[in-house]
Amino acid sequence: MAAQVIEYVKNYKNITVKMSDGSMVKGKINILSFTRLSDLLKHSTDKFVTVLTEEADGAQRVMIINKDYVVWAQTED
Repeated sequence: MAAQVIEYVKNYKNITVKMSDGSMVKGKINILSFTRLSDLLKHSTDKFVTVLTEEADGAQRVMIINKDYVVWAQTED
């Protein structure tokens, strides 16, 4: 029995997200096979997005963001 290979699309964009509580999140997001960030936010069936952030001490963190609380988001290319 052959192992099934799952292909995973990597398409990272730098992003800034403003949350409904006023906080800002900066980091990277994988927009997968979508062409634009707006396509991911509008058409993805996932309720959450994952943002990879880098702290001042150089440590990387993973933030799981509920799309219902996003006021706006923009890429920084």
